[in-house]
Amino acid sequence: MQRYAVMFRIRPGTEDKVRDLLATYAPPEWVTPDGTRLLSTSIFMKDGLVIRMIEIDGNLPSVMAHLGRQPSVQKLERELDQYLADGHQRDVSSPDGARAFFQRALMEHVTTRRATFEDAPT
Repeated sequence: MQRYAVMFRIRPGTEDKVRDLLATYAPPEWVTPDGTRLLSTSIFMKDGLVIRMIEIDGNLPSVMAHLGRQPSVQKLERELDQYLADGHQRDVSSPDGARAFFQRALMEHVTTRRATFEDAPT
């Protein structure tokens, strides 16, 4: 499993609208044509900063292309555009535009720590 996160900023005063959009859009198909699995998505927001995290089993470029073709994700991205802060606008209507956004917005993964319960005393 791999985790990835992207960040972007929204305009002040739009938090409620953005929260509603991000909490209610229809989920995408969870498996890509090449078998990559989207395991989960999480969205965090504070003070105009939005973090979208995904967990996948497979290939990141495959899941990004897959998500870019999903009607519910395309609709969400179009609706989000009006709330983005200056400097955070993007064009995700084309593969090149989506790729440029993700390259700019992708956060560096520093570490993941997991508990190992099989080694714990019982």
